[in-house]
Amino acid sequence: MTPQAFSYGTLGPNGYIYLPPYGLTESLDYMIKLNPSTYEISKISLEVDDSFEKWQTGLVVDNKIYFLPHNESRLLILDTTDDSIEYISINIDGNGKYLTGHVYDNKIYALPYGIDSIVDIVLIFDINTKILSFVSLDIPINDQKKWHTTQLINNIIYGVPRGERWTDNYFPYIIEFNCDTLEYKLKNINNVWEHLDRNPTNNKKFTTLAKSNNKLYAPPYSENPNFDILLKFIDGKWEYEHTGLTATSRKYYSHITATNGKIYFPPAGHSEEWSELLIIDTFDDTWQTVDLKIEKESKKYFTGHENSKNKLYFIPRGGCVCEPEKEWKQSGDLAEVLVIDTTDDTFYTIDVGNYFTDNTTIEKYNHSIIYNDIIFAFPYGESESFQTVLVFDTISETVIKTIDLNEL
Repeated sequence: MTPQAFSYGTLGPNGYIYLPPYGLTESLDYMIKLNPSTYEISKISLEVDDSFEKWQTGLVVDNKIYFLPHNESRLLILDTTDDSIEYISINIDGNGKYLTGHVYDNKIYALPYGIDSIVDIVLIFDINTKILSFVSLDIPINDQKKWHTTQLINNIIYGVPRGERWTDNYFPYIIEFNCDTLEYKLKNINNVWEHLDRNPTNNKKFTTLAKSNNKLYAPPYSENPNFDILLKFIDGKWEYEHTGLTATSRKYYSHITATNGKIYFPPAGHSEEWSELLIIDTFDDTWQTVDLKIEKESKKYFTGHENSKNKLYFIPRGGCVCEPEKEWKQSGDLAEVLVIDTTDDTFYTIDVGNYFTDNTTIEKYNHSIIYNDIIFAFPYGESESFQTVLVFDTISETVIKTIDLNEL
């Protein structure tokens, strides 16, 4: 089966996990439905186009899940009461069209993303009337992968620049999109890193954007290791500071906003020996890093959750297909779950490597769901045979099940 066949799941209001087809090298025409209590899997047939990497993001509203089109040509709507399917054609060309969505005033809003494509159209879907509308953005300095993670505060969607292309001028815009008026502001913050843009690896800026207490924080994810900027939105104003973190590129990809008011950014990084956990206290806006001393693989952790005991569990990702294959796993195979106790920020790891069915793959897990303190991690590996769903109980801190999707 294609790598990354079913890599992005959504927990439905009925307690089932739904995984639309993604697929790196094949167009799959069915969704899978996973019962997290019995592990039973069933298929739901779909009408699809011939695209790969079809759907990622699912938004739950009442009894329905709305899956935003990534490479697919239609918005996919699933009614979880009877698993019936509805499609809404969006008539927008391009790959990687939408990545993050928000629900406001009974409408879905999604800012454009774009992979190997320039997508400039905000998607708006009225849930009640099922009317689809769009807002075209006028972007003077344009790029792919504009805003990776966006956040909604009151009626405003905020996005910070990610960008992709390898030639300047690099994408420099913060966006503030007003869901009531459909007006938007672009803030060119090139002056913050203009001196760094002389380096051709400064094309990427930020990937994850965290929200807590109506504040926003974006740590660096540039290809340039010297890009050390922490971007912040506090009391309605954007500000930044230099962190001094310059030991690697692609530092932070994801985060967990914990119940204690702190935000935890696990290390990603392009250097195998780098493993600095970033912790931001959103009450006093201070931060610290903790060296986890994990010297295995790059891009270490992308997905995780907080359980009912206020512990964080990050599932291993590891590695990057952008690295030469002969260098994969040259520093070992990252197969440890990272655990952080938010009561005192202590940490430890749990080795789960013996549960993988294909240890030659990299980029193991990009996405996961937690249900009743059990994490379901969905396979994202680069190997066709790596189709292992990892089921990890955060209370017993053990793998209680693996599900091989090859058996579908």
